[in-house]
Amino acid sequence: MKLVRFSVNGQFPRLGALQGDRIADLHASLAHTLARRGVVRAQEIAATLVPQSTRGFLEGGAASHEAVASITEWVTVPASSARLHAPIADPGKFICIGLNYRDHAEETGNPIPKEPPIFAKWSNAILDPGEPILRPRGSQQLDWEVELGVVIGRTARFVAKEQALDYVWGYTIINDASARDFQFITSQWMAGKIFETAAPVGPYLADRKEITDPHTLDLRTWVNGKQMQSGSTRTFIFDVRYLVSYLSGLMTLAPGDLIATGTPPGVGFAKKPPVFLQPGDVVTMEITGLGRLENPVKEA
Repeated sequence: MKLVRFSVNGQFPRLGALQGDRIADLHASLAHTLARRGVVRAQEIAATLVPQSTRGFLEGGAASHEAVASITEWVTVPASSARLHAPIADPGKFICIGLNYRDHAEETGNPIPKEPPIFAKWSNAILDPGEPILRPRGSQQLDWEVELGVVIGRTARFVAKEQALDYVWGYTIINDASARDFQFITSQWMAGKIFETAAPVGPYLADRKEITDPHTLDLRTWVNGKQMQSGSTRTFIFDVRYLVSYLSGLMTLAPGDLIATGTPPGVGFAKKPPVFLQPGDVVTMEITGLGRLENPVKEA
């Protein structure tokens, strides 16, 4: 399934499944299916099993997933008439991994890390596809970073690496937008990572049936049509299995937690001379099987 958050005619975003050129409204479809079966409280039950929140849906676990699998009466809208929002906007934790591609570590002159560098973003940084990345006031060094996003589907604590992918619900694209002049003020990176709009996410969340192997994906970034990044998850230093296992040893991972797994080479500050995003630029990112994420840039 390709899970989306979508809205039509300015309505509040709700969950859907991308089906070709149409989007299935999961709540409406489940309610219609239940009503056809004679369930009196179909709307209320559907709202509980398929809430508007992606995190809430994932917290529903087997009950929510079995309910969606039982749908026989689909209510759909044309994808062309819908607005897509970030497929998850309310993660309990937004965990980011730095320097996780061998060739990116090399381009930035950093040694290969012995363990994953970890920092955090918050949900206020998450941005919808198509919405503008706002360059923070005072920053002149706004950069791009295409990253594979991993969304946790089951509570995970002290998970073995061999079983780690069983705890993943699916994958999406994240742009770990970075204000480099803020990031490198101290040895801690977060000052340049946490501004509003610092994390465009989307366009959809593909489950593990859609992405059977997260370690064979190509990642690319274009700025105003010029290709800037080209990499592959084949060059991960710490793969998804390792990251989920490692993080679950440090903390409990919960359904809806979001992990940004690092960026491949081609970031702006490592180019010679450096290149940074300017108001009016358009950043486009693609990852195999995960669609295209595009955002313009504006001044805050």
